[in-house]
Amino acid sequence: MQGSAAALRFGAVPAAAGPVILTTFGVGRQSVGWFCSATGPAPYPVEGPYALENVPGELLFWGVLLLPAVVAGLLLRGSRRATLTAVAAVGTVLAFGLVTAFLLPGPDPCTGQERAVVPPWPLIACYPVAAGALLLAARSPLHRRPYGIVLWAGAVSAAAWAAMFHRCIVTYDMLVADAFYLEPSESFWDDLAWGLGEADRIGLPVVLVALAAAARAAAWGRWGGTAAAASLLLLPLLDVAMYVGQDSGDFELSFADSVRWPLVVAAVLVAWAAWSPWVRISWAGTVRLARSMIRGQWKGMVPGRAKDLAVAVVIVAGGVWLIASSFTPTR
Repeated sequence: MQGSAAALRFGAVPAAAGPVILTTFGVGRQSVGWFCSATGPAPYPVEGPYALENVPGELLFWGVLLLPAVVAGLLLRGSRRATLTAVAAVGTVLAFGLVTAFLLPGPDPCTGQERAVVPPWPLIACYPVAAGALLLAARSPLHRRPYGIVLWAGAVSAAAWAAMFHRCIVTYDMLVADAFYLEPSESFWDDLAWGLGEADRIGLPVVLVALAAAARAAAWGRWGGTAAAASLLLLPLLDVAMYVGQDSGDFELSFADSVRWPLVVAAVLVAWAAWSPWVRISWAGTVRLARSMIRGQWKGMVPGRAKDLAVAVVIVAGGVWLIASSFTPTR
């Protein structure tokens, strides 16, 4: 019984991530607002995802992107209440997606014209499956598993970096978003780099982090986190290979600006969370620890709480560096 409940918990996460996975592979893009609705040739060589100007569409993008991570985080808690909260989260995003599609479609990012009313088929197909799996799993609650919620949250933030800062931004009087996208593909490696970069902007790394957290919540060992961390490193390693393989005159960016460092941070945090089975890190404990330090009460501090602070400092410092680096020209 526990084995089937664990399988249901894990299966709910890829179902909740279904719209991200499907659009990554080109399925259902015309039914969600952050891609062009036209299927024929257009003056834009880039199909998306686009940063939207309309608030409902942008909120839906973030809801769809972060839903698998939210579901996995709630499953890490293991309780029946947390599982039912995950069901409510899935239902909320589905309801908002339907309202946005039928009542607030917004302008097409490529033409600026009002989008036609199209049902969001990826959401309709995937989210009921996720909700059903969670409802069945809620019958067999697990004990709370303190598996580093802060580490998983930091990994999700780093994995979503390209979706936050590197989605395509266009105006309707421009023919292309960037001259970089006009360069024709010259080799298999160029195609691979383009495909992985597009998957990064759509949010597939967030799905990898959520799947690793779901495998940890299902008590399926640490290899899921190891596989996710290795997958997250594929794109930075490809960046390094392409930088080394190019002629010196072909690359205008420095090595530091050519590598997707947020994915490296995400991979490190995923591996850390997966291989540290008893990491008890909480926001409340970190805040209390910081207050005690400010008051000069460092002596006699519990070593575990000092570890909490060290982890928080590393995550905050990495976040500040990533924010600062996002304002420099990157790939």
